[in-house]
Amino acid sequence: MIYILIILLSLGSSCTFAESNYRKEIENFAESLIFAKYEASNKHNSEQKLQIKIAPLDKRLTFTACTADLTGEIIGNEIKKNISIKVTCLDDKLWSTYVRARIHILLPRIVTSQSLRKGQRLSLANIKSSFVNKLQIRNGSFSDIELLIGTRLKRNLSANKIIKDRDVCFVCKDDKVTILAINSGLSIKASGIALSDANIGGTVRVKNSRTQRIIVGRVSALKEVQVSF
Repeated sequence: MIYILIILLSLGSSCTFAESNYRKEIENFAESLIFAKYEASNKHNSEQKLQIKIAPLDKRLTFTACTADLTGEIIGNEIKKNISIKVTCLDDKLWSTYVRARIHILLPRIVTSQSLRKGQRLSLANIKSSFVNKLQIRNGSFSDIELLIGTRLKRNLSANKIIKDRDVCFVCKDDKVTILAINSGLSIKASGIALSDANIGGTVRVKNSRTQRIIVGRVSALKEVQVSF
């Protein structure tokens, strides 16, 4: 009697495992449809990635394994934040179900790899490139890690924080900078001291170290200021 009971429990457990596995197969099929649709629509955008979070099918639902290939369609035929996929089995059992998913577009951005203090210089040792949810990205973030090497922090940042232009200065107050004066193809270099903070494209006041004259220029690179004459 005990032996028969063990067999029955074992069979019940196997059926449950099979149903659970097939639910997963349906979810994976729905996920593959989303990826295929996304890749077809974004062939020329290799930088961004897709993150898909499938909502697990209700465990109370049971599905007979489909003897034909599963078919599916994305409701609305577009990739958006919340999406539903209709999955259908076209064998003699003929069943269909809906799989829900949440979609996130990920973009590469430069983030801190550890907690950093105001005044620290950024380097490959303390920053990294990471894929970040597009919804978390605001104007002024960076995707080129080389651009930030050598810049200085203007505030404390915790680990894994997106670095924004307001967090750093390419030319910082009291920095020794190169003044590049350009006119009709002629360029002259001089040394100076920055009197304020600025980033690339921003204007900054600089004191010429030789003449002590204060000039206003535009930041063109790390610790480099261009002026016209």
